[in-house]
Amino acid sequence: MDGALRAIAARQHGVIVRAQALAAGYDDSEIARRRAVGAWTAIRRGAYVDKAQWDAFDDRQRHLALCQAAMLQLAVPAVLSHVSAAVWWGLPTWNADLTTVHVSRRDRHAPRLEAGVHHHAGRLTDDEVAVVDGVPVTQAARTVVDVARILPFEPAVVIADAALARSLVTKEGLRDMLDTMRDWRGSRAAGRTVEFADGRSESVGESRHRVQLDRIGLPRPELQVVVGGDDGPGYRVDFYFEEYATVAEFDGRVKYGRLLGPGEAPGDAVWQEKRREDRLREYGLEIVRSVWADLYQDDVVATRYRAALARGRGRVLV
Repeated sequence: MDGALRAIAARQHGVIVRAQALAAGYDDSEIARRRAVGAWTAIRRGAYVDKAQWDAFDDRQRHLALCQAAMLQLAVPAVLSHVSAAVWWGLPTWNADLTTVHVSRRDRHAPRLEAGVHHHAGRLTDDEVAVVDGVPVTQAARTVVDVARILPFEPAVVIADAALARSLVTKEGLRDMLDTMRDWRGSRAAGRTVEFADGRSESVGESRHRVQLDRIGLPRPELQVVVGGDDGPGYRVDFYFEEYATVAEFDGRVKYGRLLGPGEAPGDAVWQEKRREDRLREYGLEIVRSVWADLYQDDVVATRYRAALARGRGRVLV
């Protein structure tokens, strides 16, 4: 790939399309030769990415490239939407299918799936469209509600939590958007997601763990609460069940790494976390810890939490 095409590709998530290659002096036989020798990979008909770069891409990067290619090639006005818009906004898309590009169009009366692109039909106002990195996408609140209409609850919450945490949306804005879509398919599921979403979740794992706690029927905790502090430093915890004098932390291994200061070894962070946990227990708090593997063990997690909540219920903190 020559310098001019390389510069174009760098602005387009690695993608060049046939028209751009022809304008740069390539012809179809040269394009075919580059594909044959394994220099270029065709990700759509007439859209190419350097093969080494494509092979190194993760699923999100590949989806960005597919979105870019589709938007460069579509002959009709379209806006990236649903899961594709979430990816374009940089939101986490845990367990979402990234093989299909989603666009919304105002000129269609029925949806269709064609050449790896899901064309959604429906009302789309100018206020519901934004331009991100030069590409039209549904604005963030519309994106979150659209996603929540089509995805299961857990991945929808992951996206909604992240959008709130990054201040791309507000709870009020999500409710207002939902109000305009009350009679749309999936709006009831979206309403549940909007009600449950909380921008205080700090990671995909914390969002998923909140969904898990709800799924197994536990009380809803407060998030990122500072406990203690009357006679020393307060400690911020991921989940706080005040009525049950119980706190919970998710993915302690990651948090150990966050505690590391300059020149400190992992063992120092582990020691600091142990001191922190000892202090929380001195306050009279029960502590529950969960890691990523626990997200797939509802029974184990339920037993662990219910035992802690039972021990702490009604306890007066020191």
